[in-house]
Amino acid sequence: MYLEGIITIDPSQITQIKKIKPTKAFKKLLHQLTLGIVSDKEERETFTAVVILQQLNATFRTMGITNIIKISHDDIDFYHDKEGKENDLKLALDKYEIEINEAMSVHFKQLSLVLEHEDNNFKYLIEVAINRDHQIGVYPIEIKVSGLFKEFSNGETNEKINEIVKDQNIFDTFKERKTTTFDYFLNELKLELKKQIAADDIQTYIKTKHILPKKTIKSKGDIRPMPSYGGVHYGYHGFNDYLFYSLIWSDVMHSHNTMITDSYYETETGEQLGYANEINSSQDAFNSDVETNFEEENCFSEDPISVNEPVSESSSSWFDSDSWGGDSDSSWSDSSSSSCSSCSSCSSCGGD
Repeated sequence: MYLEGIITIDPSQITQIKKIKPTKAFKKLLHQLTLGIVSDKEERETFTAVVILQQLNATFRTMGITNIIKISHDDIDFYHDKEGKENDLKLALDKYEIEINEAMSVHFKQLSLVLEHEDNNFKYLIEVAINRDHQIGVYPIEIKVSGLFKEFSNGETNEKINEIVKDQNIFDTFKERKTTTFDYFLNELKLELKKQIAADDIQTYIKTKHILPKKTIKSKGDIRPMPSYGGVHYGYHGFNDYLFYSLIWSDVMHSHNTMITDSYYETETGEQLGYANEINSSQDAFNSDVETNFEEENCFSEDPISVNEPVSESSSSWFDSDSWGGDSDSSWSDSSSSSCSSCSSCSSCGGD
């Protein structure tokens, strides 16, 4: 069990609307019949890479978040700390600013930063995705904060978890206390972001996450890095000690008749299983010794929080009056836009 917070930001920047090739069959046909007049649309932000990184740098440094793990520009890693260096945020950003030219700062698809931080309660993994191109209604900046509980990172892990989950009232109180503390940290981060980035809107969400391993995890050596899923499962330096307790949490809970409410579930590799409003830990899904087909069990539903999805399709509908008139330029991006998934690991759709 751990917590995940998501902050999405809509900066007060001038944006450009561009036509793109539709992805659905009917729209594709209309696109061909109308010589490209009927198209989907995307927003393109006008901020430069350097400016937005300077604003984020000021935000993180004000909060004492100075340990960066990685900075990437269109999947090119400009800095990746695999040793756990301290206070290297300024070093990484200076290196990035020296190595990119003006064209790279202006023309990019996605910038991403990964940082780590900790306080008395949590070990935080902070992932920032900045998408220059995105669907209309989708916020271009998304910050995902994973909060792992520090008290379970050292020794007697099973016993500590058992004390929490053996009684329903104790478990519910623990969850509420942790969520409140985590929410306070997110609100502090949100406030600093507002001070540094002129924004039309900033939204925050919190999810309780449970990991349901498909096989028993007996030691930290059984943890497999999964870069493709990102998040706490990526395999970043220094996180296995904190992740281990989450991987055995469900097995400990299985021996108790504990009711879990309003939570999200994933496998030990980070594969998203879905959401459940209410589920009992006595079910086989919580027992890693039993092979469970989660689709057949039908335990979970789709994510009820539509994070980073278009606010309304009407703004980009092919039936808009301006789509049928005016410039009949049939040029469009070579890359088709893809709809964002509703899962928590989703980032804004891109395309150049």
